[in-house]
Amino acid sequence: MVQYKGLTADSVYIGGGTPTCLKKEQLLKLIDKIKSTFLLTDDCEFTVECNPKTADYDYFCALYSAGVNRLSIGVQSFNDGELKLLGRAHNANEAKECIQLAQKAGFLNYNLDLMFGLPNQSLKDFEKSIHAALLLKPSHISCYSLILEDGTKMYDMVNSGEYVLPEDDEERKMYHTLIDILSKNGYEHYEISNFALLGKQSRHNNKYWEREPYIGIGAAAHSNIEDSRFGNPSGLDAYSKIVQLPVPDGRETEKLSEKDKMSEFIFLGLRKIKGINKTEFKNIFGVDIYEIYGKQIEKFCNLKLLEDNEDTICLTSKGIDVSNSVFCEFL
Repeated sequence: MVQYKGLTADSVYIGGGTPTCLKKEQLLKLIDKIKSTFLLTDDCEFTVECNPKTADYDYFCALYSAGVNRLSIGVQSFNDGELKLLGRAHNANEAKECIQLAQKAGFLNYNLDLMFGLPNQSLKDFEKSIHAALLLKPSHISCYSLILEDGTKMYDMVNSGEYVLPEDDEERKMYHTLIDILSKNGYEHYEISNFALLGKQSRHNNKYWEREPYIGIGAAAHSNIEDSRFGNPSGLDAYSKIVQLPVPDGRETEKLSEKDKMSEFIFLGLRKIKGINKTEFKNIFGVDIYEIYGKQIEKFCNLKLLEDNEDTICLTSKGIDVSNSVFCEFL
Protein backbone atom coordinates (compact mmCIF):
# COMPACT_ATOMS: atom_id res chain seq x y z
CA MET A 1 0.00 0.00 0.00
CA VAL A 2 3.05 2.26 0.10
CA GLN A 3 2.19 3.83 -3.29
CA TYR A 4 -1.05 5.21 -1.81
CA LYS A 5 0.57 6.83 1.23
CA GLY A 6 -1.13 10.09 2.17
CA LEU A 7 -4.22 9.76 0.00
CA THR A 8 -7.53 10.78 1.60
CA ALA A 9 -10.32 8.20 1.88
CA ASP A 10 -13.87 8.60 3.15
CA SER A 11 -14.84 4.94 2.70
CA VAL A 12 -13.04 1.69 3.50
CA TYR A 13 -14.54 -1.71 2.76
CA ILE A 14 -12.81 -4.94 3.76
CA GLY A 15 -14.52 -7.82 2.01
CA GLY A 16 -14.06 -9.94 -1.06
CA GLY A 17 -14.79 -13.13 0.89
CA THR A 18 -14.92 -13.44 4.65
CA PRO A 19 -12.21 -11.31 6.29
CA THR A 20 -13.34 -12.40 9.75
CA CYS A 21 -11.99 -15.86 8.91
CA LEU A 22 -8.65 -14.24 9.73
CA LYS A 23 -7.44 -14.32 13.30
CA LYS A 24 -8.47 -11.19 15.16
CA GLU A 25 -4.85 -10.04 15.42
CA GLN A 26 -4.32 -10.44 11.67
CA LEU A 27 -7.34 -8.34 10.74
CA LEU A 28 -6.43 -5.68 13.30
CA LYS A 29 -2.94 -5.49 11.78
CA LEU A 30 -4.48 -4.88 8.35
CA ILE A 31 -6.76 -2.18 9.77
CA ASP A 32 -3.77 -0.46 11.43
CA LYS A 33 -1.91 -0.53 8.11
CA ILE A 34 -4.87 1.08 6.33
CA LYS A 35 -5.10 3.79 8.98
CA SER A 36 -1.38 4.54 8.83
CA THR A 37 -1.36 4.67 5.02
CA PHE A 38 -4.48 6.67 4.18
CA LEU A 39 -5.80 9.90 5.64
CA LEU A 40 -9.25 8.79 6.74
CA THR A 41 -11.87 11.50 7.06
CA ASP A 42 -13.59 12.04 10.40
CA ASP A 43 -16.83 10.65 8.97
CA CYS A 44 -15.19 7.75 7.11
CA GLU A 45 -17.50 4.80 6.57
CA PHE A 46 -15.39 1.78 7.60
CA THR A 47 -17.08 -1.53 6.76
CA VAL A 48 -15.99 -5.12 7.39
CA GLU A 49 -17.81 -8.11 5.93
CA CYS A 50 -18.48 -11.09 8.16
CA ASN A 51 -20.46 -14.30 8.21
CA PRO A 52 -22.17 -15.73 11.27
CA LYS A 53 -19.87 -18.17 13.12
CA THR A 54 -16.71 -16.30 12.03
CA ALA A 55 -16.80 -13.62 14.74
CA ASP A 56 -17.69 -13.57 18.43
CA TYR A 57 -18.31 -10.78 20.93
CA ASP A 58 -14.60 -10.17 21.62
CA TYR A 59 -13.90 -10.03 17.89
CA PHE A 60 -16.65 -7.45 17.33
CA CYS A 61 -15.43 -5.38 20.29
CA ALA A 62 -11.91 -5.35 18.85
CA LEU A 63 -13.18 -4.23 15.43
CA TYR A 64 -15.30 -1.50 16.97
CA SER A 65 -12.40 -0.24 19.09
CA ALA A 66 -10.17 -0.21 15.99
CA GLY A 67 -12.50 2.23 14.22
CA VAL A 68 -14.71 -0.08 12.19
CA ASN A 69 -18.18 1.51 12.29
CA ARG A 70 -20.19 -0.65 9.90
CA LEU A 71 -20.63 -4.38 9.29
CA SER A 72 -22.02 -6.32 6.33
CA ILE A 73 -23.28 -9.68 7.56
CA GLY A 74 -23.88 -12.50 5.09
CA VAL A 75 -27.00 -14.08 6.56
CA GLN A 76 -28.65 -14.97 3.18
CA SER A 77 -31.69 -16.60 4.81
CA PHE A 78 -33.34 -17.24 8.16
CA ASN A 79 -34.60 -20.62 6.97
CA ASP A 80 -32.44 -23.53 8.13
CA GLY A 81 -33.32 -25.67 5.12
CA GLU A 82 -32.31 -22.91 2.71
CA LEU A 83 -29.07 -22.27 4.60
CA LYS A 84 -28.17 -25.94 4.43
CA LEU A 85 -28.95 -26.03 0.71
CA LEU A 86 -26.66 -23.00 0.20
CA GLY A 87 -23.88 -24.73 2.11
CA ARG A 88 -23.75 -22.07 4.82
CA ALA A 89 -21.96 -22.96 8.06
CA HIS A 90 -24.54 -21.22 10.26
CA ASN A 91 -28.19 -21.79 11.06
CA ALA A 92 -30.89 -19.16 11.62
CA ASN A 93 -30.44 -18.96 15.39
CA GLU A 94 -26.70 -18.57 15.03
CA ALA A 95 -27.24 -15.72 12.58
CA LYS A 96 -29.50 -13.95 15.07
CA GLU A 97 -27.00 -14.50 17.90
CA CYS A 98 -24.18 -13.11 15.74
CA ILE A 99 -26.13 -9.92 15.05
CA GLN A 100 -27.07 -9.51 18.71
CA LEU A 101 -23.40 -9.83 19.71
CA ALA A 102 -22.46 -7.20 17.13
CA GLN A 103 -25.12 -4.88 18.58
CA LYS A 104 -23.84 -5.52 22.11
CA ALA A 105 -20.32 -4.60 20.96
CA GLY A 106 -21.62 -1.23 19.76
CA PHE A 107 -22.51 -1.76 16.10
CA LEU A 108 -25.76 -0.02 15.23
CA ASN A 109 -24.94 0.45 11.54
CA TYR A 110 -24.93 -2.88 9.74
CA ASN A 111 -26.15 -4.46 6.53
CA LEU A 112 -27.79 -7.86 6.22
CA ASP A 113 -27.52 -9.84 2.98
CA LEU A 114 -30.57 -11.85 1.94
CA MET A 115 -31.28 -14.02 -1.12
CA PHE A 116 -34.43 -14.99 -2.98
CA GLY A 117 -35.25 -17.24 -5.90
CA LEU A 118 -33.67 -20.20 -4.12
CA PRO A 119 -34.49 -23.80 -5.07
CA ASN A 120 -37.81 -24.93 -3.55
CA GLN A 121 -38.27 -21.50 -1.90
CA SER A 122 -41.85 -20.25 -1.66
CA LEU A 123 -43.06 -16.69 -1.36
CA LYS A 124 -44.16 -17.44 2.20
CA ASP A 125 -40.69 -18.76 3.06
CA PHE A 126 -39.09 -15.58 1.78
CA GLU A 127 -41.54 -13.35 3.65
CA LYS A 128 -40.59 -15.09 6.90
CA SER A 129 -36.90 -14.32 6.27
CA ILE A 130 -37.70 -10.66 5.59
CA HIS A 131 -39.66 -10.31 8.83
CA ALA A 132 -36.96 -12.16 10.79
CA ALA A 133 -34.42 -9.69 9.44
CA LEU A 134 -36.58 -6.70 10.39
CA LEU A 135 -36.80 -7.88 13.99
CA LEU A 136 -33.02 -7.39 14.19
CA LYS A 137 -33.31 -3.73 13.10
CA PRO A 138 -30.57 -3.56 10.44
CA SER A 139 -29.81 -0.11 9.06
CA HIS A 140 -29.37 -1.57 5.57
CA ILE A 141 -30.53 -4.64 3.65
CA SER A 142 -29.06 -5.97 0.40
CA CYS A 143 -31.11 -8.60 -1.36
CA TYR A 144 -30.16 -10.52 -4.49
CA SER A 145 -31.74 -13.29 -6.52
CA LEU A 146 -29.80 -16.52 -6.87
CA ILE A 147 -27.41 -16.67 -9.84
CA LEU A 148 -26.38 -20.18 -10.80
CA GLU A 149 -22.71 -20.54 -11.69
CA ASP A 150 -21.73 -23.19 -14.23
CA GLY A 151 -19.58 -25.87 -12.65
CA THR A 152 -21.05 -25.59 -9.16
CA LYS A 153 -22.85 -28.40 -7.36
CA MET A 154 -26.10 -26.42 -7.22
CA TYR A 155 -25.94 -25.72 -10.96
CA ASP A 156 -25.69 -29.45 -11.65
CA MET A 157 -28.49 -30.31 -9.22
CA VAL A 158 -30.86 -27.76 -10.77
CA ASN A 159 -30.03 -29.01 -14.27
CA SER A 160 -30.64 -32.61 -13.20
CA GLY A 161 -34.05 -31.67 -11.75
CA GLU A 162 -33.10 -32.49 -8.16
CA TYR A 163 -33.63 -28.84 -7.22
CA VAL A 164 -36.41 -26.75 -8.73
CA LEU A 165 -36.09 -22.99 -9.00
CA PRO A 166 -39.16 -20.76 -8.57
CA GLU A 167 -40.83 -19.70 -11.82
CA ASP A 168 -39.94 -16.22 -13.09
CA ASP A 169 -43.32 -14.82 -12.08
CA GLU A 170 -42.92 -16.22 -8.56
CA GLU A 171 -39.43 -14.75 -8.27
CA ARG A 172 -40.74 -11.35 -9.35
CA LYS A 173 -43.47 -11.62 -6.68
CA MET A 174 -40.74 -12.21 -4.11
CA TYR A 175 -38.89 -9.10 -5.23
CA HIS A 176 -41.96 -6.87 -5.22
CA THR A 177 -43.06 -8.27 -1.86
CA LEU A 178 -39.61 -7.36 -0.52
CA ILE A 179 -39.99 -3.78 -1.77
CA ASP A 180 -43.47 -3.49 -0.28
CA ILE A 181 -42.56 -4.84 3.16
CA LEU A 182 -39.36 -2.83 3.50
CA SER A 183 -40.94 0.43 2.31
CA LYS A 184 -43.70 0.02 4.91
CA ASN A 185 -41.00 -0.39 7.56
CA GLY A 186 -39.10 2.80 6.73
CA TYR A 187 -36.49 1.51 4.29
CA GLU A 188 -35.70 3.57 1.20
CA HIS A 189 -35.31 1.52 -1.98
CA TYR A 190 -32.36 3.48 -3.37
CA GLU A 191 -30.78 0.94 -5.75
CA ILE A 192 -32.13 -2.14 -7.49
CA SER A 193 -30.92 -4.53 -4.77
CA ASN A 194 -30.36 -2.18 -1.82
CA PHE A 195 -32.53 -0.67 0.90
CA ALA A 196 -31.58 1.68 3.74
CA LEU A 197 -33.00 3.55 6.67
CA LEU A 198 -32.77 7.34 6.49
CA GLY A 199 -29.14 8.43 6.22
CA LYS A 200 -27.81 4.87 6.06
CA GLN A 201 -27.21 4.35 2.35
CA SER A 202 -23.92 2.57 1.68
CA ARG A 203 -21.33 5.18 0.76
CA HIS A 204 -19.11 2.40 -0.59
CA ASN A 205 -21.78 1.09 -2.98
CA ASN A 206 -22.80 4.57 -4.08
CA LYS A 207 -19.25 5.29 -5.18
CA TYR A 208 -19.50 2.50 -7.75
CA TRP A 209 -22.83 3.68 -9.10
CA GLU A 210 -21.67 7.31 -9.19
CA ARG A 211 -18.47 6.34 -11.06
CA GLU A 212 -16.23 7.81 -8.38
CA PRO A 213 -12.57 6.69 -8.12
CA TYR A 214 -11.77 3.71 -5.92
CA ILE A 215 -8.69 1.68 -5.07
CA GLY A 216 -8.72 -2.11 -4.84
CA ILE A 217 -6.01 -3.64 -2.67
CA GLY A 218 -5.27 -7.37 -2.64
CA ALA A 219 -5.16 -10.26 -5.08
CA ALA A 220 -7.83 -9.99 -7.81
CA ALA A 221 -8.95 -6.55 -6.57
CA HIS A 222 -9.90 -3.91 -9.17
CA SER A 223 -9.48 -0.14 -9.19
CA ASN A 224 -10.85 2.87 -11.04
CA ILE A 225 -8.49 5.84 -11.11
CA GLU A 226 -8.64 8.68 -13.63
CA ASP A 227 -10.89 6.71 -16.00
CA SER A 228 -8.54 3.73 -16.06
CA ARG A 229 -9.65 0.33 -14.84
CA PHE A 230 -6.96 -2.03 -13.65
CA GLY A 231 -7.04 -5.35 -11.87
CA ASN A 232 -4.48 -7.06 -9.68
CA PRO A 233 -3.37 -10.62 -10.48
CA SER A 234 -5.52 -13.26 -8.79
CA GLY A 235 -2.62 -15.46 -7.64
CA LEU A 236 -0.79 -14.53 -4.45
CA ASP A 237 2.66 -15.11 -5.95
CA ALA A 238 1.94 -12.90 -8.94
CA TYR A 239 0.34 -10.24 -6.75
CA SER A 240 3.29 -10.17 -4.34
CA LYS A 241 5.60 -9.36 -7.25
CA ILE A 242 3.71 -6.24 -8.32
CA VAL A 243 2.45 -4.97 -4.96
CA GLN A 244 5.27 -2.42 -4.56
CA LEU A 245 5.24 -1.27 -8.18
CA PRO A 246 3.82 2.13 -9.18
CA VAL A 247 0.17 1.95 -10.14
CA PRO A 248 -0.84 0.46 -12.54
CA ASP A 249 2.45 -1.27 -13.50
CA GLY A 250 2.12 -5.04 -13.69
CA ARG A 251 -1.66 -4.90 -13.70
CA GLU A 252 -4.20 -5.61 -16.42
CA THR A 253 -5.31 -2.13 -17.48
CA GLU A 254 -8.18 -0.75 -19.55
CA LYS A 255 -8.37 2.92 -20.49
CA LEU A 256 -12.00 3.89 -20.90
CA SER A 257 -13.03 5.62 -24.12
CA GLU A 258 -15.53 8.50 -24.07
CA LYS A 259 -18.25 6.10 -25.29
CA ASP A 260 -17.33 3.63 -22.52
CA LYS A 261 -17.70 6.37 -19.93
CA MET A 262 -21.08 7.39 -21.35
CA SER A 263 -22.32 3.80 -21.29
CA GLU A 264 -21.16 3.38 -17.70
CA PHE A 265 -22.90 6.60 -16.71
CA ILE A 266 -26.15 5.17 -18.11
CA PHE A 267 -26.16 1.57 -16.90
CA LEU A 268 -24.61 2.25 -13.50
CA GLY A 269 -26.79 5.31 -12.97
CA LEU A 270 -29.97 3.47 -13.92
CA ARG A 271 -29.31 0.99 -11.11
CA LYS A 272 -30.20 3.84 -8.76
CA ILE A 273 -33.92 4.20 -8.19
CA LYS A 274 -33.66 7.97 -8.72
CA GLY A 275 -32.04 7.27 -12.09
CA ILE A 276 -29.66 9.46 -14.06
CA ASN A 277 -29.50 13.24 -14.27
CA LYS A 278 -29.67 14.64 -17.81
CA THR A 279 -27.97 17.91 -16.91
CA GLU A 280 -25.13 16.05 -15.22
CA PHE A 281 -24.63 13.97 -18.38
CA LYS A 282 -24.33 17.14 -20.50
CA ASN A 283 -21.99 18.81 -17.99
CA ILE A 284 -19.68 15.78 -17.96
CA PHE A 285 -19.67 14.87 -21.65
CA GLY A 286 -20.51 18.19 -23.31
CA VAL A 287 -23.36 16.75 -25.35
CA ASP A 288 -27.10 16.30 -24.87
CA ILE A 289 -28.01 12.77 -23.80
CA TYR A 290 -30.63 12.52 -26.58
CA GLU A 291 -27.97 13.07 -29.26
CA ILE A 292 -26.26 9.86 -28.16
CA TYR A 293 -29.07 7.72 -26.77
CA GLY A 294 -32.27 9.31 -28.05
CA LYS A 295 -33.47 6.18 -29.90
CA GLN A 296 -32.93 3.90 -26.90
CA ILE A 297 -34.63 6.31 -24.51
CA GLU A 298 -37.66 6.72 -26.82
CA LYS A 299 -37.92 2.95 -27.33
CA PHE A 300 -37.94 2.11 -23.62
CA CYS A 301 -40.22 4.99 -22.70
CA ASN A 302 -42.74 3.69 -25.25
CA LEU A 303 -42.40 0.22 -23.71
CA LYS A 304 -42.99 1.73 -20.24
CA LEU A 305 -39.59 0.49 -19.09
CA LEU A 306 -38.10 3.98 -18.67
CA GLU A 307 -39.63 7.14 -17.28
CA ASP A 308 -38.36 10.45 -18.71
CA ASN A 309 -38.93 13.25 -16.20
CA GLU A 310 -37.96 16.92 -16.32
CA ASP A 311 -34.31 16.37 -15.45
CA THR A 312 -34.00 12.63 -14.78
CA ILE A 313 -34.46 9.31 -16.53
CA CYS A 314 -35.16 6.25 -14.39
CA LEU A 315 -36.35 2.68 -14.69
CA THR A 316 -40.01 2.03 -14.07
CA SER A 317 -41.08 -0.84 -11.82
CA LYS A 318 -41.59 -2.89 -14.98
CA GLY A 319 -38.18 -1.78 -16.23
CA ILE A 320 -36.44 -2.93 -13.08
CA ASP A 321 -37.77 -6.42 -13.70
CA VAL A 322 -35.94 -6.56 -17.04
CA SER A 323 -33.13 -4.15 -16.19
CA ASN A 324 -30.34 -6.20 -17.73
CA SER A 325 -32.09 -6.17 -21.10
CA VAL A 326 -32.44 -2.40 -20.87
CA PHE A 327 -28.79 -1.90 -19.89
CA CYS A 328 -27.56 -3.97 -22.83
CA GLU A 329 -29.09 -1.49 -25.28
CA PHE A 330 -26.83 1.26 -23.95
CA LEU A 331 -23.57 -0.69 -24.28
